[in-house]
Amino acid sequence: MRRILSLTSISFLAMFLVVQFCSCSVQTSGTTILSVSDTTSQSTIDSSEGTVSVQDGIQTSYPFTYTDAYGQEIVIESEPSTVVSVSPSITEIMFDLGIEDMLIGRSDYCDFPQEALDIESVGNIDAPNVERIVELDPDIVLASSIFSEEAYNTLTGLGITVAIVKDETELVGVFDTIELLASMLNRNEEGQVLLSSMHETYDSFEEFSLNEDDMTDAPSVYYCMGFGEYGDFTAGGDTYINDIIETAGATNVASDVTGWSYSVEALIASDPDYILIPEFMYDDFISSEPYSSLSAVQEGRVYDIESRLFERQAPCNLDAVLYIHEIITE
Repeated sequence: MRRILSLTSISFLAMFLVVQFCSCSVQTSGTTILSVSDTTSQSTIDSSEGTVSVQDGIQTSYPFTYTDAYGQEIVIESEPSTVVSVSPSITEIMFDLGIEDMLIGRSDYCDFPQEALDIESVGNIDAPNVERIVELDPDIVLASSIFSEEAYNTLTGLGITVAIVKDETELVGVFDTIELLASMLNRNEEGQVLLSSMHETYDSFEEFSLNEDDMTDAPSVYYCMGFGEYGDFTAGGDTYINDIIETAGATNVASDVTGWSYSVEALIASDPDYILIPEFMYDDFISSEPYSSLSAVQEGRVYDIESRLFERQAPCNLDAVLYIHEIITE
């Protein structure tokens, strides 16, 4: 019998899927919540590609205007000095940039690094405590695409700038996000230092990342995000986790599907070489039928992972690539 997901597993999966399924612009009453794809300042902009290139030594000029894919604009009038981040990815990036001193508020889910827990929480990632944010009076609120329409309208109506940073579908998208944040917050030098280090690591992946000719013989990986009575969930071919797997030199058994839903029948048929699964799901997975019959389970190739490395779009995604590559080559 297939094991029912625990309440902890359901909560974990539900929050992640909400974040991913809602990665789009949200129409509000009289306002559109913008997913950032382009910026304008002293940055170099390619609006057709949605990328930002920040040059060394450049100071962002304000007002700073950015637009979404639909050409709608939001203006940051002056350089921000205080930030409330309700996005775990953005909070982690700010720590990686070394600009965590700007943070005066975070969401409950912004729990890494450990020092982030010392910052006051303003509640949920999607519907935070608006009253507390207003009391903190940040120069800018940084959020992901699931930020609620009500919270957005209330905060912007009170004159607080809210920037909704779009979620990426490719691994390299994290570079664009870092460039955007560095430019938006006028921390361009910090951005270049971090990006230089990341590019050095990313460039080293070229020796083992896959091209189309390599797909047939590459080891296969299944990334388990949920399983059991309520369905099976993984990262499809249109997700950045798929890109992480292929960059590591493996194939994603779910690359032929879109989104996050999968079937147990397809999993059994594909019988992947390796399975990656969050630690708290590991024991239930390997002891439950029909998953226990998979070759990877029988032969000890199921790995409990730190899911944060894969499921938050931040520099840690490069660590996820290295983690997979080490597994498939050991």
